[in-house]
Amino acid sequence: MNLTPNQIAQGLVDLCRDLDALVKEYKHLGAKSAEAKRAAEVAYARAFMQAEGPVEERRQTALQAAPEQRFQSDLAERELAGCKEALRAIHARIEVGRTLSATTRDELKTLGVTA
Repeated sequence: MNLTPNQIAQGLVDLCRDLDALVKEYKHLGAKSAEAKRAAEVAYARAFMQAEGPVEERRQTALQAAPEQRFQSDLAERELAGCKEALRAIHARIEVGRTLSATTRDELKTLGVTA
């Protein structure tokens, strides 16, 4: 893979643009995850307070009362975790690009090419 310095620079610019977009998505997913968690906790608390009997029975009744809210909360949390992994991957790709850029600059210096 022979890339020119301009191609490497363009790749880094593209990655930075992708990173900016992903950071915005991460913020959105963080808010979505928090809202879903809140909904699940409220549904659980309401069901727990309305249930009767020993505490453990009330807990189990409350868990059974809001499975969809818990599921949505879990999904939102997974989406957030996936986005976080994508952010890590872009950071890694940026580091690779920076290394390629430095290596290319050194090679050009060695060949006596100046900008």
